Amino acid sequence: MNNKTNRRAALVGLLALIGVAVAVATAAATTRGTNGKIAFRRYFDPAHESWGAVFTINPDGSGARQITHPGPGAVDDQPAWAPDGSLITFSRLGPNPDEPEHVWVVAPDGSGLRPVGPVCAPGADPSTCSNESQASFSPDSKQLVFGIGNGRVVNDQIEHAAIAIMNLDGSGRDVVYEAAPFSADLGGPVFSPDGKQLIFERMNSATGTPAGRRAIFVIGVDGSNPRQLTPWAQNDGDNPDWSPNGAWILFRSFVDLGPQSQLFVIHPDGTGRKQITHFKRGTHVTSSSFSPDGKSIVLGKGPEGGNIDVYTMRLDGTHLRRLTRSKLWDSAPDWGPR
Repeated sequence: MNNKTNRRAALVGLLALIGVAVAVATAAATTRGTNGKIAFRRYFDPAHESWGAVFTINPDGSGARQITHPGPGAVDDQPAWAPDGSLITFSRLGPNPDEPEHVWVVAPDGSGLRPVGPVCAPGADPSTCSNESQASFSPDSKQLVFGIGNGRVVNDQIEHAAIAIMNLDGSGRDVVYEAAPFSADLGGPVFSPDGKQLIFERMNSATGTPAGRRAIFVIGVDGSNPRQLTPWAQNDGDNPDWSPNGAWILFRSFVDLGPQSQLFVIHPDGTGRKQITHFKRGTHVTSSSFSPDGKSIVLGKGPEGGNIDVYTMRLDGTHLRRLTRSKLWDSAPDWGPR
């Protein structure tokens, strides 16, 4: 599953629904360059749902550092690096599980923490203030693409879900793509390295077709030519990432389904699907991203019945290396530039 449970799982559905598109040139597509630090989210509560912060760590496992410091009951989630390395964006969910999530940014040293645009007033819910989450940067680091969800909630499904783009001060919001009311959540949007396309996940509602299934889609940055890349039967997704050279898209199979999840890559035209991991049954796999040099990936993984930690590995599935050894839960990693 997408390392969010109970209280957060219901809200995640809302987040993915909301979409704003920026007229541009998640985890953001990894930009080609030298491998730098890895950002990830660490939960502090044993239930992995009500208190978490953004950390960074060196790719050799040294120098783990807490970057954000939310109070108990708040979760900072899904960090993504700016291609120029100047900022990390993430989603913050406050102590009230009914209040909308919001997109924030922070410098890698923890300074300059701020929300992107005005936050919702206390007591707000998606019917009065949009839920915004799972943001990633444009290739020039000047804009964010993110998921939006707002309107009524019926049977745990938000009414309006979309993908949108905005400037770093929250201005210039432009919705790129929107799902039919109550049909699906849309989330995990990421720019292609050339800024001309977006990938995102579509997670169908109980009344969607097919009901409850998810797949990865690609679309022009202007909302044109949406097309499905992965089959509904594989339930692919979990914050897909674009390779630095634009040739591959990285994703996880069987999200929230019984078969063993594995990591795959596929070309943006839907060809060349290739499995890159062969984890044994019972392995808990979470989201992943490419390294800036395009030769490795970072992922969240746990042993059978165990906890989740951050690992790196080569694209051919070799050299699996464990970076964190938390007693709690480390996942949602994104590999940044140096």
